[in-house]
Amino acid sequence: MSETRIAATLTYTGTATPPSSAQVPVDASGLVVALAVPEGVSLVRAALKVRAPADDVMLNLVPASTLATSDGQTTLDPAKPVTWLSLDWGVRRPLSSVELKLATTNPVQTAKKGRLSVAEGGSWYPPTPSDTVATNAVEVLPGILAGRLLVEFVEASAAPPPVGTPKTLSATQLQSITLRAPARPPDLTAFVGDGAGTLFFHHSVPMLPRQELVMEDALTDALQRTWPAKLASGTVAIALRASGLGMFDRVQLVLDTLDILEHWSAGTRTQTLAVGTDGMATAQVSVPKDRPLSEVRFQVRHQLHHESLPLLPRPPGQPALAHHCGSGIAAAQAFTSQGTVGPLAALDLHLRPLTRKVEGLLTLHADVHGRPDEAPLPTGPLPFLLQEDGTAPWSARWVSFTPEKPLALGAGTWWAVLSTTAGDVLWSLMDAVSDASTVTPGATLHRTGALSPWLPHEGTLPGTDVNPQTLWACSRPRLRPIASEPPPRPRLQLRWGAKTLDVTPDEDGIVALDAQALAPLTPPGGTGSPPPLEVLVRSAAAGDITLSELHVVIPRRETYALFPHS
Repeated sequence: MSETRIAATLTYTGTATPPSSAQVPVDASGLVVALAVPEGVSLVRAALKVRAPADDVMLNLVPASTLATSDGQTTLDPAKPVTWLSLDWGVRRPLSSVELKLATTNPVQTAKKGRLSVAEGGSWYPPTPSDTVATNAVEVLPGILAGRLLVEFVEASAAPPPVGTPKTLSATQLQSITLRAPARPPDLTAFVGDGAGTLFFHHSVPMLPRQELVMEDALTDALQRTWPAKLASGTVAIALRASGLGMFDRVQLVLDTLDILEHWSAGTRTQTLAVGTDGMATAQVSVPKDRPLSEVRFQVRHQLHHESLPLLPRPPGQPALAHHCGSGIAAAQAFTSQGTVGPLAALDLHLRPLTRKVEGLLTLHADVHGRPDEAPLPTGPLPFLLQEDGTAPWSARWVSFTPEKPLALGAGTWWAVLSTTAGDVLWSLMDAVSDASTVTPGATLHRTGALSPWLPHEGTLPGTDVNPQTLWACSRPRLRPIASEPPPRPRLQLRWGAKTLDVTPDEDGIVALDAQALAPLTPPGGTGSPPPLEVLVRSAAAGDITLSELHVVIPRRETYALFPHS
């Protein structure tokens, strides 16, 4: 079967660089999970898990922030002193530390400090417990969440001004500012579909250290709405976005899907099988060998020949015992009709050629004192021709003889006589059948020439314990039913590897099996090519069997370690 595993890939579409290879970025550009869905796959459930890193993984917010200064700069120029600067990174998130590096090291320049204010989209307010930080040092900012930061430079010795009194700011040459924050995302929004996509999930607050977010029900609903229709192949994208840069240290996707097979191995949705008399035909479905089946459904319809078979022998391909017909030797088999039976439509004999070409005749005779009448019945001789390719030995097979018109038999005994005009053939012998039937086999005879008497086998056959009196020549009389009864319905089985399961269609010919009914058909496993799931159709009467409406369901669960790759 074709590959039905969904391919999942994770791609960051932005330009940010993670602190290390142990993290993957997420920001407004998007972190995209792309799914390549093969044909014949239906989604049952999806779960996407993301995890934020611990707070020892940090980012510098300055490169992605908007900078403003007292003299209108948007970038820092160490040669130009400023009295204040502000940073706006656009989203509320926790802060870790700030570092203000001055441009010179002379005592006057270094005797400065920064007075902090923060904002979350509104007015500035001083952080607690302290709003003052030293320069040329990494100052920790515990417990501060903000979207903007204001740094005002004052003399290191300056005391906080009284309430309502303006601050006295000091012009300062600043070399750089570093503002560190935990790398966990400040928020998270998820979309399904191409382009902007359709929103299905939103987490509005900063993620906690090593917090895991699991998107399951909402993701399943969103994916099912955008899944390729009618079991076609296609692609589906899941986009994760954050208002500000953040990192994940784990991204994992779990998909529960169903492989749905609606084509037979021949590539068609409907398959018609020709079945011979007392024959078997097989249809196959390619399935994986290591996963159980949860549902099998199909419809079976049949058009069988209107005939009954009172005898159904099943001899092997090379029987141990047989009549030898050829070089003037002929064989005869008696049949006794019990009561009223339908006319003989055809007669099948189990024959094995001994020469590459065999020609001969089958004649039907009435019974005269336990022997075939010399004159055949009105059907006349029925010729046959067997021609073989390849090398001997050749296997036995059923050969059908069909009169021009069905022959009325009535009650009593009649004979089938086989002779050859060229070549030699074996007519298979078996123990007599014990099942009661409308037609039963009688004696089997042979003769060595046209004027020779018909003789039975006498005594035990050499090398065997078989009593020749119990043998009969394998034949299948095919009768036209007297009443307008339909032929017996075919028998159905499912076979998978070495396991078989009998199945019975309903009145509409539907076979419907759920996981519980299919439990005996365990996955065969093993190595090598996977064995197909087979539908075995056995029928006493010949005809055509049509299988349609195939629906095979095979569950699959796949876990994708998208990051880090396992």
